[in-house]
Amino acid sequence: MAEESVLGAIRQSLVRRWLEVLLPAYTLGLLTVVFRPEYMPSILGVRPGESMLPWVVWSIVGAMTGILILWALIVTFFLLYSPFYLVGRIPVLFGRGAWVDHREVQFYACCFMLLILLAGLMLWDPRKAFIAFTAVSGCGPVFWRYLV
Repeated sequence: MAEESVLGAIRQSLVRRWLEVLLPAYTLGLLTVVFRPEYMPSILGVRPGESMLPWVVWSIVGAMTGILILWALIVTFFLLYSPFYLVGRIPVLFGRGAWVDHREVQFYACCFMLLILLAGLMLWDPRKAFIAFTAVSGCGPVFWRYLV
C-alpha cells in the first residue's frame, strides 16, 4: 500500500511538472493562432477523413483547451473570491482575531491586486485584458506554485 501511494505521488508530480511546461507553451500558441490565423499549423486544416493524424492533433488541442478552460475557471474563482476573503480578514490584519497564515493572506492580496490590474486593463483595452487573462490562466500552475 505504501508503495502505491509513493508511486501515485511521483506520477502526480510528473504530470504536474509536464503541465507547468506544456500549458504555457500551448497558451502562447493558442494566442498566436487566435490573433494571427496565418500561423495555424497546416495539419489542423486537413480534413479528418483523409488520415488519423488530424484526429490525434485535434484531440490534443481539445484536451489542452479543456485544461486551459479549467485553469481559467480556477483563476476566476480566486480572483473574485479575494476581496471577500480580505474583507473577512480585516480584524486579523490589524492584530485582532484568530491566527491566520500570512502566506494565505499574501496569496489573496496578490489575487486582489491581479483582479484590480485586469479590471483596469479591461476598461483600457479589452483585447489586451483578454490576452493577459488567458496568459495568466495558461501559466496558472506555475503562478500558483510560486504564490503559495
